[in-house]
Amino acid sequence: MRRPLTLPLGLVVMVAATAARGDVVPNGVFGSGMVLQRDMPLPVWGTAAAGERVVVEFAGTAAAATAAADGRWQATLPALAASAEPRTLVIRGGNTITLDDVVVGDVWLCSGQSNMAYTMAALERKPAYARDLEAASFPLIRQGTVAREPALEPAASVRVTWAACTPTTVKSFTAAGFYFARDVFADQNVPIGLILSAWGGTSAESWIALEALDTVPRFQARAAEQRENLARLPARIAAFPTALAAWEAAHGRTDAENAGEAAGWATGGAGGEPGKLGSKWRDLGLPDGGIAWITKAISVPPAKANAGFRLDLGQVNEQYVTAYWNGRKLGDFGRKPPSFYKAYTHFDVPAADVKPGDNLLALRFTTHFGDRPPLTRSFRDIGLKALAAVDDACFVKIERAFPPLDAAAKAARPKTPEGDAAHTSGTLYCGMIHPLAPGGLKGVLWYQGEGDGSRGYDYRSLLPLLVTSWRTAWVRELPFVVQQLPNWKAGGARDTGWAEVREAQAMTAATLPAVGLAIATEIGESDDVHPANKRDIGRRLALVALERVYGRAVPSSGPVIMRAARDGASYRLALRATGPLRTLDGQPPRHFALAGDDRVFHDAEAVIEGDAVVVRCAAVLAPAAVRYAWINDTAGANVTDDTGLPMPPFRSDSWPIRGEQ
Repeated sequence: MRRPLTLPLGLVVMVAATAARGDVVPNGVFGSGMVLQRDMPLPVWGTAAAGERVVVEFAGTAAAATAAADGRWQATLPALAASAEPRTLVIRGGNTITLDDVVVGDVWLCSGQSNMAYTMAALERKPAYARDLEAASFPLIRQGTVAREPALEPAASVRVTWAACTPTTVKSFTAAGFYFARDVFADQNVPIGLILSAWGGTSAESWIALEALDTVPRFQARAAEQRENLARLPARIAAFPTALAAWEAAHGRTDAENAGEAAGWATGGAGGEPGKLGSKWRDLGLPDGGIAWITKAISVPPAKANAGFRLDLGQVNEQYVTAYWNGRKLGDFGRKPPSFYKAYTHFDVPAADVKPGDNLLALRFTTHFGDRPPLTRSFRDIGLKALAAVDDACFVKIERAFPPLDAAAKAARPKTPEGDAAHTSGTLYCGMIHPLAPGGLKGVLWYQGEGDGSRGYDYRSLLPLLVTSWRTAWVRELPFVVQQLPNWKAGGARDTGWAEVREAQAMTAATLPAVGLAIATEIGESDDVHPANKRDIGRRLALVALERVYGRAVPSSGPVIMRAARDGASYRLALRATGPLRTLDGQPPRHFALAGDDRVFHDAEAVIEGDAVVVRCAAVLAPAAVRYAWINDTAGANVTDDTGLPMPPFRSDSWPIRGEQ
């Protein structure tokens, strides 16, 4: 039996008091400053006392409903034309709710993970985007931000905060959504509403209705396991610190005092032996784990001084870490529930502490084993590239080495309790999507897949399940615009995990109606999973929407491969293009590869010949397959046409991918 999440006491009391008074309460998506969807009937719904008559009035129209036995009611206003005139939405019952400054236009639901949640505030210190924030005075572009509240059962309502776009409020807007809205507004000249319902690091499974997941046995089993784990998690979290402390004491792994800090190691007294950050602890002097300091001198040029930044260490697995900057203790990580040391961690360095010239970063680690590296990211990737040119050279000084562990002792170590509501199947759908239905929407912008980057085969099923389950909730063929994953060196630049997810995204767009795909093979950042260039992301999402949803005669894709045929020792790819084929940078086409029957791909040379690309490789004289941009890091993919948009990734083979039977 599915168990509901335990609500905070204050929320339980509030809900109970509201029900006792019998007040009319609209769903939380309805608020002052909101945008209503034009040109379609407008459902308005909420709760009231059973049997209570509720009347909704807006723009000279009215609709009535009677609350059912469970208190729910829904009234539907007639379709309205777009209007920038601010008007009042009134909901009357035993009490009256008045919502001001309501306009009518197009509403887009913006969902996914961290790249959709990535706000304009993250671009504030980037010169290339500063003007966009300063000029962001668009009172008819508005965002409704959905509260991050997962649920095990479909929620009846949701908390949404609406704001009109100003140079101040835009900082909280989804950056991808803002740039999308800016371009669509310029074309359509109607109010644009964005409903932001996104959560970083989440899998598509969290966003899919359980009924849809239950249709696939492996997803059904995974959901049951996750939800059972969630039910047991509070007790496991409560018991873990005591169990771990007992194990540490029994095996000589206690950390009673910070001897290095007392000795001045945080301020430069550590010295130590030269090392490389990517090395494992056993190669840095701790074969069986222990306590050690890693220090790094950071030379900050004057132009970059006095600017705060985020020290993003990534996922510091099963280690405790304390961070210092120029001797200032930034904080500890790894000892607090519920994540303990199984989550991503960061520390904020104050602007006043970032001085010109040499600065000292010191990290104190406690690690139980010697077979892991201190960090899985380089110094460059933890935020220091914004300050200086850095490599992974460092100094290591041992504070204390731990004694060896036998196999039985290692096996006895308590397992870290893992899991949370946001990363449990169906919970974000139940808490953050289902309560928005059947609200009026023009369509959905979906930017996700990073969290499923090694599950391309599963994603072939997950994304269609997500689309169809949302359409079931809205009872119509809701248009989707899917952002295909951009380039990143995840799991290795030449690995293919992200390529397989991109293929799953393309397959969904090709097989389901009213699903468009925005291509971004060359506008990501190889070293950052959160690329700053959301301007082009938003522009390409807007182009797809304008062409596929609004019916505008604008191209939304670069050249598309129509046919791949072997021609002796070469492959000839015939393309459909807008104007002549060319490359973005005037250089020869890049990121083509050929393989023979051995299925081993080799980099290949490619040349443009009219409306075709001819691919050849001296190492593959009898090619059996050709691929383009079929790797994780597709930076430099450059085939285009007069649109200036990239050619989508492509492969001619159908050889099995990881996870495929």
